[in-house]
Amino acid sequence: MQLKASARGYAAAWLREHPYGPRIRATRAEHEAKALKIGGCAVYSILRDWVKGQVTAIEIGMLTFEAAFLSHILLSSGQTVIEHVRQQKLLPQEAEHG
Repeated sequence: MQLKASARGYAAAWLREHPYGPRIRATRAEHEAKALKIGGCAVYSILRDWVKGQVTAIEIGMLTFEAAFLSHILLSSGQTVIEHVRQQKLLPQEAEHG
């Protein structure tokens, strides 16, 4: 199983809420580096909470392991199931992005 996440998305959201300006006591690069560091911490917290939620759903019988994690299971090719499905264009466009 493999989970991938990027801190850049969270960092971009953080920067929208905390834009660089004259009141910031750092350079723009330092401010952006701070956002990326915060994003890195947040991504791990989000993944941890998501996995804990999935495992809880499995434990109470709401989901099977396969239902909870199927898209993240690694195939012999090294791709995850979801990567393979997207590459083969097996999902409708709106379902893939929704």
